[in-house]
Amino acid sequence: MLMLQDDAGELSPVKLNPHLVTSDNALIVLDELNDVCWLWIGRNVSMPTRMHALRMSKSLQRSGYKIGITTIGMASSRIAEMNEKNDSDRNVAEDIAAFKAALQGKFGFEDKYLAFPGKAKESFEPIPGSPEAARAQPSRPEPKPVVELKPVAAEPEPVPEPVQVAKPAAKLPGSLADRKTAFLLLATMKNTDLVYTERFERDGKTGIKIEAPGTMVIEVITDGEDITVNPANFGDTDEAARIKSEYEAWVEKI
Repeated sequence: MLMLQDDAGELSPVKLNPHLVTSDNALIVLDELNDVCWLWIGRNVSMPTRMHALRMSKSLQRSGYKIGITTIGMASSRIAEMNEKNDSDRNVAEDIAAFKAALQGKFGFEDKYLAFPGKAKESFEPIPGSPEAARAQPSRPEPKPVVELKPVAAEPEPVPEPVQVAKPAAKLPGSLADRKTAFLLLATMKNTDLVYTERFERDGKTGIKIEAPGTMVIEVITDGEDITVNPANFGDTDEAARIKSEYEAWVEKI
């Protein structure tokens, strides 16, 4: 299990703790034990934070969240949205009860945040400086005196000067058009929460459609070593302008 806290649009992992389920918090819990993505919205949570948490829970239900080398919560069967303001609704109340029950009990942790049922592994190493630590250390033998023999000075051999061989520059993978398309996708993902892509072919040329809901919809067509973006201004939103600016700054460095 993994608990994530949405703080004014910033989603970050926290240690699984039932005391965080309060009226002031928005929480997402990826529960692989029950195959569900829990979404808790406290009654005091603002509307923008609630909408962001709902949008992120839908994304995490499909793709999961990566902690270390582990991706947790991928392809959960359902999202259980629990808005505390609607706790008089029978279905919401049942989900809240099941959610709180799932957080009970003892948990161990891996990679700091991944929770699993049972106690964490106990360490049996003695505390440094304690009598147990002193008894655990093996006794060291008395050092034997070392007699140093001074070597006879020899004529120093001339040190050859190192020859530096220039390494060939590593060739970047893909064509110039591929790298420009990759820069455009990276700029889009940095400035939006949700991105959809679709590959297409038109008039013998390949391209991709990039859609960021509420931000921009553009088509990128590969033309030899270059790409054509339509519309050229990426859209009329502030986020679209930021994406265009970052993309153009990266392309100039190629």
